[in-house]
Amino acid sequence: MQKTVYILLLSFLFTSISAQEYKKHTLSKDKLSVELSNGVLNIIPLTEKSIRIQYQIGNVKEAQEFVFINKYKVPKFKLKESLDNLKLSTKGITVTLNKKTGVIEYSDKSDKVFLKEKANSRILKPASIMGESCFVAEQGFESPKDEYLFGLGQFQDGFYNLKNTTRKLIQVNTQIAIPFLVSNKGYGLLWHQYGLTYFNPTNQNITLVKNTINEGEKREVEVSTTSGTQKVSQQQSVYSGNFSIAKDGEYSLMLDLGDMDSRHLVLIDGTDVINQSNLWLPPAVSKLVELKAGDHTVKVVCKASNTPSLSLKLSNDETVFNSPNAKSLDYVVFAGKDTDEIIANYRNLTGNVPMLPKWAFGFWQCRERYTSGEHLVSTIKEFRKRNLPVDVIVQDWQYWGKYGWGVPKFDETHYPEPEKFIKEIHDLNAHFSVSVWENLNKESEIGKEYVSKNLFIPNSPWVDIYNPEAQKTHWNALDKNLFSLGVDSWWMDATEPENDALRGKQTYFGLGDFYRLTYPLFVSKAVYEGQRNTNPEKRVTILTRSAFLGQQRYGTINWSGDIGWDWDTYKRQIVAGLNYNVTGMPYWTTDIGGFFRPGSGQYKDEKYHQILTRWFQWAVFNPIFRIHGYQTETEPWKYGEKVENNMRSMMNLRYQLLPYIYSEAWQISKNNSTLMRPLIMDFNDDKTAVSQAYQYMFGKAFLIAPVTAPDVTQWNVYLPKQNAWYDFWTGKRFEGGQTIASPAPLDKIPVFVKEGSIVAMGNVIQNTQVKQDELEIRVYTGKDGSFIYYNDEGDNYNYEKGKYIEIPITWNEKNQTLTIRKQSGNYNGQTAEYTMNIIWISGQQNNNAAKIIKYTGKQVQVKK
Repeated sequence: MQKTVYILLLSFLFTSISAQEYKKHTLSKDKLSVELSNGVLNIIPLTEKSIRIQYQIGNVKEAQEFVFINKYKVPKFKLKESLDNLKLSTKGITVTLNKKTGVIEYSDKSDKVFLKEKANSRILKPASIMGESCFVAEQGFESPKDEYLFGLGQFQDGFYNLKNTTRKLIQVNTQIAIPFLVSNKGYGLLWHQYGLTYFNPTNQNITLVKNTINEGEKREVEVSTTSGTQKVSQQQSVYSGNFSIAKDGEYSLMLDLGDMDSRHLVLIDGTDVINQSNLWLPPAVSKLVELKAGDHTVKVVCKASNTPSLSLKLSNDETVFNSPNAKSLDYVVFAGKDTDEIIANYRNLTGNVPMLPKWAFGFWQCRERYTSGEHLVSTIKEFRKRNLPVDVIVQDWQYWGKYGWGVPKFDETHYPEPEKFIKEIHDLNAHFSVSVWENLNKESEIGKEYVSKNLFIPNSPWVDIYNPEAQKTHWNALDKNLFSLGVDSWWMDATEPENDALRGKQTYFGLGDFYRLTYPLFVSKAVYEGQRNTNPEKRVTILTRSAFLGQQRYGTINWSGDIGWDWDTYKRQIVAGLNYNVTGMPYWTTDIGGFFRPGSGQYKDEKYHQILTRWFQWAVFNPIFRIHGYQTETEPWKYGEKVENNMRSMMNLRYQLLPYIYSEAWQISKNNSTLMRPLIMDFNDDKTAVSQAYQYMFGKAFLIAPVTAPDVTQWNVYLPKQNAWYDFWTGKRFEGGQTIASPAPLDKIPVFVKEGSIVAMGNVIQNTQVKQDELEIRVYTGKDGSFIYYNDEGDNYNYEKGKYIEIPITWNEKNQTLTIRKQSGNYNGQTAEYTMNIIWISGQQNNNAAKIIKYTGKQVQVKK
């Protein structure tokens, strides 16, 4: 940035940052520009129910637009001016700017205010990073006491409701930062920044003093790092401090260790308030704690190589975003009648979700790691022999062997003629996924091409994936050495890039600090666009460890990284997944049983078998169903007959549910639905439902209540109001608005179905190559219901050309009539005749009526 501009920006240091008084305004076809006392505020209607706010000083703003890629027609809007206010209104939102204070409030078409900026909270303060000028951008919003906030991506801090919590939004292993929130008050909020962002930043620092370098545990463990398996020192240090607070209350406590760690441990007055261990943990973590006014002592334990900082903030019913390396202040407000409409509006602007292939919804077998092509093939053969359904097998890292770290090429020593073993996998009706990294060996034959074109980030092992030439070169390497051999799917590991590696680096777009959150978006873009251009007939499927706004448009699935295995970790994955899914990213999974597992004893340890089984049961009702484990043989038979049988029964259920799941996936692509649904999405008027951190809807029919504690045979389940519910296993009916004790034997978890639901199920199959022409249509009576059965060719993009079928099915409760309407559409290889076994479930024991019909595409009505 030019020196004169920098001087201009510095001059604003001597003005009141909070002074936002109105001077004048200009109305144009696409926005309202308001000149305030020290900057220009642009109010930009994006759609009838979304408004973008940009506040700039000196006409400085981010030149790159990564997120909003879809062109939109500017909605009709009007402006009314009064002595005190400017009111810009679309059909769905009214934005009111107070001329004296500069505060904006948002109201719906009935004039109900659903969001309001906090007075004097809009800040754009000049700053610099590595000699480049920038701003600290901050905006606060009022948050009612009964507000629930969800989103921000995937975090390991265990928070479900994010109100008053503090977070440091960076991309690291196990943590995905997506600055997008939804509220039970009927809005979504997208903080449009690409760099480091703090959510509800703390304002009171606690001085810490290092007690001793050598105090604490001293041992070495093997962990997976960027450079392969290494021994990393776990030497720890202890820090102590004191702090004083003026009043009793709830405080948000933030621990920031500066880098990844293996321990989050904070003690206040001798009691641990933060205590989490894993071989990898994000640098920062927070906790809401109740504290009394007065003096307190604190102790922090962490790696000796890290330098902890500890801070806190009194909860004060506000929502604040702060980005210290910004070029302007930029956010978008989305309104909607429900969360689905908010997410739909967001996706329509940032990119809609393509269909994954049908096989992606089957079972993914993964471990760290298979060691040869023969090992992969023999594993699939054993699955087939044991009648364990599977659709994908995954090759983790280090298949590159002699070619050097991260090189996307099979070492023929253990993977001779890779196209042959991949064909064997295909001949067994399975698909093959392979791990790929963006920090390949620069000295390798493949890496030298990147070096010759200057496609690495300077002084970094990471490819500068922002560079279009790097995207092209990277895809060409993957295509030549992997995709052309028959690889079906990509496991894009460490796409953060690992360990927040853009800090202080120069990228194609400029200083990496300005783009710290965005690297995974461009990795996904390179592979998605590369594969679609190379083979437009094969659906792109990318399993990736990180994500950013808009990434849903690239056929991605995310997983929760290198997590541990205990009950606490398992519970954290549930809330992490629910918050991740409301950021518009519909496909998510975890390492069933954890990545870091309890060593060789796991195969006979019944206590571990219990959590493994419960985790597996929950994963059946995840968008993607996948197992993985570090230095572990994860195949079901490795854990004994009891575990294997339990797994087989749940795998069979997953495959029976594929007609329902695949139809729900179509609703994601067609109507911007979401498969894994926190209860705010369907029961926002039920406060008790919204508060349930460990229950969710799987599609529109199923209520899932994972068992998250050991040694239980029953589990408390809250059934939301205004609906009756059926126990999926027994058909027993329960009224909503109550908590019941549901049976939870080790081979089942509580699953309920909402009355008025229609669920299409298929017969048990071993893989998705087998057609499910016999369907069980379950009608859960009590209310009118509807369902659209969907099918297509399974693994190409012909559905985008209309090559698919829909069969609308409706239930009329009053007339007790099920109508299976005329099939619309067609595709190659479609089923000419379905056998439909219709079952009406009414809650009366042994009184479920059933009829069998043949459906050939013409409308059929069936009376109960």
